[in-house]
Amino acid sequence: MRILIAPDSFKDSLSAQKVAESLAKGIKNTFPTAEITLLPLADGGEGTLEAIKGDLEYVQCMASDPLFRKIESQYLWDEKTKTAFVEMAQISGLELVTDKERNPLKTTTLGTGELIAHALKRQAKKVILFVGGSATNDGGIGMAAALGYIFLDTNENTLNPNGEGLNEIHTIAYQSVFDLSKTEFIVATDVTNPFFGENGAAYIYAKQKGANPEQIDFLDKGLQNLNSVLKLTKNIDLQTVAGSGAAGGLAGGAYAFLGAKVVSAAEEIFKICDLETKIDQSDIIISGEGRIDSQTWNGKLISKLLENSNRRKVILIGGTVETDLTDKPNIIKTFQIKTPEMSLDFAKANAAELLFETGKEIGILIKNTL
Repeated sequence: MRILIAPDSFKDSLSAQKVAESLAKGIKNTFPTAEITLLPLADGGEGTLEAIKGDLEYVQCMASDPLFRKIESQYLWDEKTKTAFVEMAQISGLELVTDKERNPLKTTTLGTGELIAHALKRQAKKVILFVGGSATNDGGIGMAAALGYIFLDTNENTLNPNGEGLNEIHTIAYQSVFDLSKTEFIVATDVTNPFFGENGAAYIYAKQKGANPEQIDFLDKGLQNLNSVLKLTKNIDLQTVAGSGAAGGLAGGAYAFLGAKVVSAAEEIFKICDLETKIDQSDIIISGEGRIDSQTWNGKLISKLLENSNRRKVILIGGTVETDLTDKPNIIKTFQIKTPEMSLDFAKANAAELLFETGKEIGILIKNTL
């Protein structure tokens, strides 16, 4: 029996690699002859670089965190193809600011732009930017500022490239630092939200980044203002670009300022990891994430994995499972590691052991019935 274990991370608990390893150990405990392939996956947020690393090398550099503080960060580099893989969560992520520091009016994607700039100095032919887990809502102006763009108010004063500055943008200037036309830019995201509006970046995601209702409204108006300026100066309407609201509008900013193509993060990662071949070489697929709910089927990693499963039997494991799976015929079994009497904190702290025990159950299931 050939088993492919291809999970996402369990957020705030275990990386996708640790999830896969814990399940594999449990399965081997009760089904020692199982042939297991580990393929940790990610959806563009935290842990993406770890999931796709393979033989790629990490490049270290200093860059600005969400509050403009210089810290050490990294991206992946493929020397053969001159491709940089940038995970914005590494430098502009929510986990880099404390609860008290979270304020998307003040945070910036400048550091993400600095990582891209570092790759361009290495003559990058392609930059793949994974967005997710951001602390920002600046429409990508921070990123653009690191690459030569200048945002000016009505008095031609240079604005801070953060969420607070969006409403004041009147003019956009550009000082040529790099020939951006020589590089292919791809933005990989797992959401399809528009740039602004009731389903846009601010109204859907800014609350979790620390914004109150008044600030959310202010940020949404700021994104509308940036879009108006872009329509006038570049004839670009980001509201028509699916996924432009990802990462506080960073995806839209990359589209406007870099000419980036916005794609599905899951599909992009599947290509990098050669998922299709690994599925074809497997009899059963095991996947999971920290929380399986209605959002799981909204273009996220597990739903994309099922679309690519070629009718293979699938077992899902979640920290919690809060959705109906009866209309997913190739899902033969679902496991939830958190029991009703167990606290969420306990489940997160003991996820590795709980997944090991679940793996033992899966090993028995596969050995005896499949």
